[in-house]
This record gives sequence, C-alpha cells and structure tokens, in this order.
Amino acid sequence: MSDAAKVLIVDDEPNIRLVFRATLESAGYDVAEAEDGTGALGALRGNSVDLVFLDLRLPGMDGLEVLRRLREGGDDTPVVIVTAHGDVPNAVQAMKLGAIDFLTKPMSPEMLRKVAREVLSRHVRVPSPSARSQTPEPVTVASQFALDLSRAKWALNRRQFDEAEAYLKQAVGLDEHSAEVHNLMGVLHELRNEHDASYRCYKAALKADRRYEPAQHNMARYYERFTFGASEVPVDLGDR
Repeated sequence: MSDAAKVLIVDDEPNIRLVFRATLESAGYDVAEAEDGTGALGALRGNSVDLVFLDLRLPGMDGLEVLRRLREGGDDTPVVIVTAHGDVPNAVQAMKLGAIDFLTKPMSPEMLRKVAREVLSRHVRVPSPSARSQTPEPVTVASQFALDLSRAKWALNRRQFDEAEAYLKQAVGLDEHSAEVHNLMGVLHELRNEHDASYRCYKAALKADRRYEPAQHNMARYYERFTFGASEVPVDLGDR
C-alpha cells in the first residue's frame, strides 16, 4: 500500500521484530526494521517514517541516546518507547526527551495495533483556522473543546509545552469538569518537573471524576515517587 503509514521497529531481538512486523503489517502498515541505534538513525535519515517503536535496551547506543539525537537534530517523528517492566523510570525520562508514549513488554497484538492507531491519529497536524474550508461546520462548545484537546496533544507530543498549555487552558475554560483535560494538564506539569502543580491537576481530575483511571494511575505514581523516591507506574495520557 503506497499510502500506508510507515512504521520503523527498532529492537535487537529478531523474534520481537518478527512479532511486531507481523502484527503491524496485518493492520495495513508499511513496516521497516533496525536492530540497533545506528541502524535506526540511518533508516530515519532522509526517509519518511510516520512512527517509531524504539526499544530502550539496545547494544551500543541505547534507546535514550537515539531519541536524544533525533530530537536534537530536529526530527519530530513520533516515537513510542518499548521497555521491560523495570525500565519504567527510564521511559518517563524518554517522554521528557520527546517520546510520546511507551509500551511495556510483553504486550498483546491488540495493544500494539491500538497504540499505533491512536498515536498516528493524534499526530496529524490540526489545520490552523486560516487553512480551513471557507464553509466550515458550525462551531459548538463540544467541537471546540475536542479541537483544543487535539491541538494540545499535538503540541505535547512535540514538546511544545507553552502551546500545549494554552490549548489546555482554553479547554478548561470550556469544560472545567473534564477529568481528561485536568489529567493532561497534570502530565504537562510533570514533564516540566513542576510536581506540585501536577499533583493539583491530578487531584482536580479525580474531583471531576473519581473513577477516571488515568488520573488514578498518575496520582499513584506521584505518591510512590514522593514516598519511595521512584515508581513503576507509567505516565498515563488517557489514550487507553
């Protein structure tokens, strides 16, 4: 499929690459592979890739260094970090470097396809008002709220934190009782190392909906880090 999204799998284990390839190709993606960091950077240099699944533990240049070099070079290709369970703290650091999500091994084929679909859908650039049709659909509070969230996620994925904050503030103004928007604001503050502010936002999300699981997870991580200095609970953007 010439118009299929292209996905790069970076892992030093052939069996993992095979499983990822079979799973993603069955969903219609165009899949490429690299077995180490050098190969990954080479595959991305001058080639159009829509999504990278990047293992943290690679021989030689590890996944964090690959990600750092990509972002320092101005490459904003969406990267999903793939980790072993004990690497969650490193995965949080990877998100601060510009990774947009992470998966913990082992994961089901359904989860892998779901993450690929969701990341690719939210990575599409939202058109600016001037670029839209001259006869747009009527704007409602709900449609504007959804647009602000989409734009905030797009900016958050690219580490454009000030832009993400502006859109999230607009979304809060439209629906101050949304657990999702307060949770995303908490994630934004956490990635900025503003931990007191992140706590207040996660608390606001749970006040809006005490059963909202992403905020429950993020609050649990906050308490574990505060109490024990570390946590194995991943950052939860609320996408799954």
